[in-house]
Amino acid sequence: MTLDLDKGVAQYLHGYASLFYSGVLLLLFVPRLVAADEFSLVPLIENLPLSSSITMLPSNEIIIVLREGGLKILAENRQTKDIALTPKDLFVSRQGGLIHLIPHPKYEKNGWLYLSYAAGSQKNNFLSVIRFRLQDTQVVDVQSIFRVAQGKDTPVHFGGKMVFDKTGNLLLTTGDGFDYREQAQVKQSHLGKVLRMSEVGMPIKSNPFFSYDDTRSSATPENYVFTLGHRNPQGLIVLNNGLIVLNEHGPAGGDEINVIASGVNYGWPVVTNGQDYIGASISPFKEYPGMRLPNVDWTPSIAPSSMLFYENDRFPSLRSKYLVTSLKFKNIYLVDHDFMRYQNTLFSLPQTRLRDILSTQNGRIFVLGDGAGASLYELTSHK
Repeated sequence: MTLDLDKGVAQYLHGYASLFYSGVLLLLFVPRLVAADEFSLVPLIENLPLSSSITMLPSNEIIIVLREGGLKILAENRQTKDIALTPKDLFVSRQGGLIHLIPHPKYEKNGWLYLSYAAGSQKNNFLSVIRFRLQDTQVVDVQSIFRVAQGKDTPVHFGGKMVFDKTGNLLLTTGDGFDYREQAQVKQSHLGKVLRMSEVGMPIKSNPFFSYDDTRSSATPENYVFTLGHRNPQGLIVLNNGLIVLNEHGPAGGDEINVIASGVNYGWPVVTNGQDYIGASISPFKEYPGMRLPNVDWTPSIAPSSMLFYENDRFPSLRSKYLVTSLKFKNIYLVDHDFMRYQNTLFSLPQTRLRDILSTQNGRIFVLGDGAGASLYELTSHK
């Protein structure tokens, strides 16, 4: 069967509800041993409000993004300060709220911070990005630079992770909105994509689907699209060598790590190893022409929330590994740099879902717990 991706896939998948399921892609992983009792997490701040992400400033301050509004800054001396930050159009429900904050690559010169968040209402909500500066504990110079072109009525699957690539352009993940998964295959939709834009939110002319048609606005949705076929990407990093790597949630199975390249289609929802939550098959395809299979597939799901690539000698056993935080199994997964080996457990931390992870230039690792009352931790070694 041949499908026209921009016209026929949406109609086909929308009607496909068979309980047929042909199994999962079996990837062979050979464990490399890292002692499970070598590491532990030491709480630095406990009983946090519901929090979404953490970021590190060049000053070595950690900023915690609070989902319902506001930031908390932790200094090296363990002192904290609170920043009031609640965009007027902030939408807080389920996965909606403030999502992710990153500094500009030249933050020490220009002071710009970039924040993704859910905006709008229950019936019409969007992923949005603003940038602003801080003057002590005051937010100033707020600029709205981007909003997803398509509104939705679901309070989930926003994506919202950001990173600057080596050319200084901003990459932004967007989720499929859950009930709008077919839009991940539509280039004229921002849903289910990695988008690339300038530091002020304009599309990049070298983007793979950029149109030079003068009769249309440069803000035409496909002008922003860098990659397509994503479900709900919540981990996005750029390695020192410029490699772009993303992880994303599958449904019931089919969580993925993907190396990201311009113009590539990563398959969702045409290709997946996951099933719908009711047990129905989402698609009959485990591969499809023109769509790239994942570098890593987790079936059953681990619910990967974030990740980093560790390139420091502070913890030698972690060097050249991806560290992926898991919501479902409340642990950190290790994946080798070539994606051929992984070890499921780094340590045991019962009853703590893990939301975000970062490392500093000197190799320290910080982890954010998930949910109201969670903690910010530092990873420590017993060796």
